[in-house]
Formats: sequence, C-alpha cells, structure tokens
Amino acid sequence: MKKRLLIGVIACETEQLMQRRLMKGISAQAFSLDMDVAVFSCITNSPELTPHQSSECNIFNYMNFQLLDGILYLRNSIHAEETKRRLDRMLAEQKIPVLVLDTVSEQFPYLTMDDRAGFAAITEHLLGTHGLTDLICLTGPESNQTAVQRVLGFRDAMEAHHLSVPDENIIYGDYWYGSAKALAAELISGKRKMPQGVVCGNDPMAKALCHELIANGVRIPEDVVVTGYDASLTEAQSLISLTSYVRRNFRLGAQGVQKLYQMMTGETCALTETERIGVITGDSCPCGTDLDYLKHQIRVEEQLDDYRTMFRTSNMGIHVTRHETLDSCMDEVRKNIYLIRGVAEYYLCLCEDWEGGGALENPSEYRREGFPQHMLLKILHNSSEHMVCTKPFPSAKMLPRLHEEREKPATFFFSPVHHDDRFFGVSVTCFGERLDTYDNIYCEWIAMVNTALEFVRMQNYLKRFNNRIYLSSIRDALTGLYNRTGYEKFSEECFTAAKNEHRRFLLLYAGFDSLRQINETYGHSEGDSAVTVLANAMNNSCTTYERCARIEDADFAIVGYQDYEMDACQRMMYAVSGYLEHYNQSSRKPYKLSASFGFFCDYIPDGVTLDDIRASVTQQIEESRASRQSEKASPYYREFVSLRERIYSNPQEDWSIDSMCRDLILSRGYFQKLYTRCFGISFTQDVINSRIELSKRLLSSTDYSIAYIADQSGYSNYVHFMHQFKKNVGITPTEYRRRKRQGEEV
Repeated sequence: MKKRLLIGVIACETEQLMQRRLMKGISAQAFSLDMDVAVFSCITNSPELTPHQSSECNIFNYMNFQLLDGILYLRNSIHAEETKRRLDRMLAEQKIPVLVLDTVSEQFPYLTMDDRAGFAAITEHLLGTHGLTDLICLTGPESNQTAVQRVLGFRDAMEAHHLSVPDENIIYGDYWYGSAKALAAELISGKRKMPQGVVCGNDPMAKALCHELIANGVRIPEDVVVTGYDASLTEAQSLISLTSYVRRNFRLGAQGVQKLYQMMTGETCALTETERIGVITGDSCPCGTDLDYLKHQIRVEEQLDDYRTMFRTSNMGIHVTRHETLDSCMDEVRKNIYLIRGVAEYYLCLCEDWEGGGALENPSEYRREGFPQHMLLKILHNSSEHMVCTKPFPSAKMLPRLHEEREKPATFFFSPVHHDDRFFGVSVTCFGERLDTYDNIYCEWIAMVNTALEFVRMQNYLKRFNNRIYLSSIRDALTGLYNRTGYEKFSEECFTAAKNEHRRFLLLYAGFDSLRQINETYGHSEGDSAVTVLANAMNNSCTTYERCARIEDADFAIVGYQDYEMDACQRMMYAVSGYLEHYNQSSRKPYKLSASFGFFCDYIPDGVTLDDIRASVTQQIEESRASRQSEKASPYYREFVSLRERIYSNPQEDWSIDSMCRDLILSRGYFQKLYTRCFGISFTQDVINSRIELSKRLLSSTDYSIAYIADQSGYSNYVHFMHQFKKNVGITPTEYRRRKRQGEEV
C-alpha cells in the first residue's frame, strides 16, 4: 500500500469552538485527499510560561518532522509569546512546507480568513433585511488584524448603501465584556445616542451588551438591534438568543490543507464541501430564532449534557487514584475511555523514564522537557484491541498506529500528559471518520489521568523510600551485603522454603584469614579495603538465586535454595579462591588474602534444624583454619605459594603435574594432596581458574576474538575453552562480554 501523506498541525486549545471548526475543515480536506493528520495541541494556554505551561508546550518537542510532509501552524491560537518564538525558530530549520493559518506571518507563507466579507454580510443583514441605517460597530483592539478587517467589512456594507460612517461610530474594544459594558453605560446614561443597531465583533461582547441593556430596561430588538459574530454562544449561555455569523473557520481549515497540498506536491486539488456559512438569526434582531440552527444546537447540547452527566456520576477521579500500581491504574483509565465523546481510538504513551528514574537521593531530577529514546505504549484502544500493555517503541515513530496499514485516513490528536512541570508522556485520541475533536470534558478527563499518574508515582516513591529504610536495617554499611540480621532472616526463609518444596538448601561460610593482622599492621582503612575485596569475591561467586551476607568482621555467608548440583559449593569456593588469587597477584599489596570454607548443599534430612546446619558449617570452618595453620608450617608451604603465584601470573603456560613433581621431588599423589591441603582446591582446578580469570579480563577489556582469547588463556582447543568457561562462569564468553559492556553484574 502506498504511504499516505501525513501533515502536522500545531495548535492550542483544540477543544475551543474556533479551533474545532478549523480542525473539522482540516480533517475534511485531508480525508478527501487520503491524507493523515497529526495534531499537537496544548490543553491549557497561559500567556505566561509557568512551569505547568512549559510542560504543556513540551508536546511540540514530540513532533518528528522527518515523518511529516507539511505543517499547518495555528500561530494565533498560542498565547505565550516565548512559545511562538521557539516554534518559529524550530519550524524555520525544517525542510518541509510550513503554512500559517489565520494570521499574517513575515516568516512563513500564510492564509487568513476573509473576515472583511463576513462582517460585511452580518452588517448587510441589518441594512438590507431590516432597513436600519444608524449603526455602531464595536470591534476588537485597533492593533488586532481581525478587528481591523471587521471594521473594513462594516464600512463596505455601509458604503454600499451610500451611508456615511462617523469615526465615533467605530469603537475599538477588547473582544470581551469590559468594552461592551462601557458602551452600554454610555447608551443608558445618554452620553451616547441610542443607535438603531450595534454590530459587535464577537458573541461575548454582544452577549454582555444585551445583558447590560436589558437589565436597565432597554428592549431588544424593539429599542435597539444587537448582533454578534462567530456564532460561538448557545441559547443556554445568553439571556437572549443572538443573531450572529458563522465564521469561515471550517473553510479556512480546508483551504489551508488545499494550499499546503499544493506546496507539498506541486499539484492542485478541489476544495471539499464546507459546513454552513452565513447569518444565523436570533431574538436579538426582529427575525427571531433560526429554528433549524437551534435544533442543531439543541442536539449538540443534549449530547454534551449526556456526557457531562456520565462524567460527573462516573466518580472517575476517585477510581483512578485508588490504585498503587501503574498497570492497575491504567486499567481503570481504560475502563473510563467511554467518557471521551465519540472517540474511536485512544492511546496512552508514557516516557520510559516517566517516574523520573526513581532516584531517592535526588528526587528533583526528573523529565521536564524533551523525550527519551523510547516510549511505552500503556493503553491501546481501537476497533480490534482494548487493553493495558507495555509495548516499547522508538519516540521517533510518535505512535505505532501511524505506521500501520489502515483502510481510511484519520486525524490523531496528541496532547501532553504531565503533573505541573513533571512530564509523563502523551495522550492520543482519534475520532475515526468523524469530523470532530476532543472537547472540554476530555480536558477534565486527562487532568484526572495526570493526577492518577502522579498518585502512582508518589506511591512507588514512598514504597522505595520505606524499603530503603527497611534495607538499611538489614544491610551492612561498608559492603552493601546483608548484615547478620538480614542473613538470619533470609536463611530462615530459604531453609523453610527448601524444606517445603523439597529442594537442596545451600549454606556456604567463608572465614577470611589475617584481617586482624592487616588492621593492626596497616590500619583500619586498609582493613576496610580488604573487607570490600572479600565481599566482592563472595558476591561475584553468587548467582541470582543466592544472597550474600557479612555476618562478622571477616566472616561471610552465602545462602540459597534451588535444584543445585552436588558440587555447587565447590564451584563457589573455586570462584572465591580464584578471585582472591587474581587480586593478590595484581594489587601488589604487602599482604595476601585467603579464606577457609565450610558448607552444606543437600536436601534437609528429617529432624535437622537450621541451627544444626549452621553449627556443622561453623565446625568445618574451624577445622579448615586449623588445617591451614598446620599447612603453613609444612616445609613445602612456601614452595607451593610461590608455585601458585607463578600459575596466576602466567596461566597460559603448560602447567603439568608431572613437571611440578619433578621440580619439588614429590610423588604425583603426594603433590596433589599437599596442594589441595594448602589452598583448598586441586592443582588442576586452580590452573583452570587462573585461565578463566585471564580470559574474563581479556573479554571485558579488549576486542580480541573469542578464539584468540582462548589461545592466549592457554587453550589450544577453542571448543574446550567454550565448555570450560560456560561450566565455571555459568554463561558463554560472548554473553559475558555483552553483560560487562552494558554494565551488568556477572
């Protein structure tokens, strides 16, 4: 299927009537050309860039201009001047066509509405239909382009009837209630002569003028006729229905797409059919209410009232803020999508770092602007799927749905999801084939979603904070491992689980020698450094299924329960011994670190308690220490220590038992027995450990091939190296290198 063209729209307050009519025209014309539309719009629109408003405007950073074929820029809909200037700079850097709608631009091509003709038409209604000749024009600020255009339209109609327009009959106001009330005061007091009619520049001024005059006994339309412009007010919003004019917003939107299409493709296209444009009569002129338009307004209002009632009685605000987890909260939000009037599709996308990283140390660090590399699609709602999920996608794609094949084009409305200046993500609505936008109810709806996300974030933060307090009571401050309290708690849990699930229980004690001597000789700072090395040696020998604890100054424990092999503890001891030997060789410290071990790894026999196992393992350690002391007195001890240092310095050499036996003049069996007594590990396994340690260093610090590293580590057979590495480390060399480079623990 040929890729559809995609145009972007930049706007604010898309739910407001003027923008809604523009959007309908944009969508209608785009759909007729089989084009998709992506609208990026703020919900709030403050002229001041408060932290909240700055976070709102972050939605414009989500636009990927490489995916867009053109931009319609509703610059006049944005109130914050700094945001306008930033968008101007951003759009000027793009290579796609940009068209400004509804305001003059010196920087970009623009298309404005013919307010002059529209205002002439509403004035002509009073002149031609009702035969009035004495009229006043109340417009907006004199510096405002649309206000000036409306004055010109007023003059055009008057001059067409050969009527003069005195300067005092043109009043520049504020497009709001203040100027209308000021005019009413002048008319009521007699300071200004009551005219036959007043043509107001918009409906709010017409409404305020009517209310003030009626309140002071002036009859409308008998004493004076009043008209509005824009047809933006309903019957329920005014004491009297207004004669007004449906501004050409729909047509302007359609014309904008028509012109942008020509800028993008070089081709011309026909303009789509437009909605009704012209004078809408009400009771503020002698024509009375336009019943057809009134019926339309009533239908619209009744539908809105239905949704307002549903929204008010849904208790959504309570339901979405009672959840403690993100997914349960999102599921509640999903259940309330029905409150978005007319929605066909809905998507909620969160920044992958929406919680701010959860940093307890610096909670002020969180996302205020921009977007991460990936987003998380959390709510997916369309004709085929209605679910809460966690689907990562590149932020550059904006929305996966944009890239899926669809039978018909669609308009997607992107709005910000945030709490004050803490940015969470984007909310996306789509109304299918309907020419519609979201409304004020949606604005309240998404505000509740924002609050719910902040509630979940705070709940998670407090959980982590409380957990940190709890962990501080069971963690060792120096090493970060469990302390004795944590060890006792976890070992009891593992013991009970192993017994109930009939699995092997593992308990390994390691008592490190000479810590007291290091403290007394080199100081406690050096002793703390040694303890940290010992902790790392123990922790690195664990898998994800065990926990490591520092239970005394130099005594450590590993505890776990799984379907262990019988030699699990031996492999852990080899790993610890290898780590320490490598440290001894590379650190150049004046002392050597070594350990004595005791262990249990088996199914728990009936009647055996955890204290029984602890006592047995402690006894093994004492025996191991005593044995090591006697071994150090052996005449061969220094020779074996020297031999071991050479092995770990040059593990790639061909270390054979027979050559060692010849050098020391020992039998093969006696050599192996003495070596194992001295170091708690066989000579063959120690050589393997030294080679594996060298290969691990090369894997993490070089880009050498696996085959080259195998050869450099003393393995002539590449496959044999792979098998031994996997057996000793638990993962392949390739996986080890990948994890190390990604900063993962191995």
